[in-house]
Amino acid sequence: MSEKTDGKIGYWEVVAIGIGGMVGGGIFAVLGLAVELAHGGTPLAFAIAGLVALMTAYSYTKLSVAFPSQGGTVTFLDRAFGSGVLTGGLNVLLWLSYVVMLSLYAFAFGSYGATFLPDAWQGVGKHVLISLSILGIAGLNLLSA
Repeated sequence: MSEKTDGKIGYWEVVAIGIGGMVGGGIFAVLGLAVELAHGGTPLAFAIAGLVALMTAYSYTKLSVAFPSQGGTVTFLDRAFGSGVLTGGLNVLLWLSYVVMLSLYAFAFGSYGATFLPDAWQGVGKHVLISLSILGIAGLNLLSA
């Protein structure tokens, strides 16, 4: 693989990030909960979720081509609603959703990782793994993407 020097991520890097997010959150973190709640309807629930994800990806693609910028969702909201309280509130909600998503991933990682520990250590180990995963992600972000 060639190393890029222009500081930009390319097509395959973006695809890898997207697949990583879908596999990490959509399958590993949610599968157990989906089976518990939907029982035999889990495949249908995942099919519907896949269609929603496809429509969302299509919309983001169209918006990204129409309004190219580094702002992503923030830019789209600003273009749709203008600068104001509504846009600011929606952007805060977007940021909070990222915090919730991170906590979901950390909880799933801690829960799955703790199963490899001895029974006596699983309770404490789960919380340690959750904390370490959050600190690790925060550290990576401090180092810059």
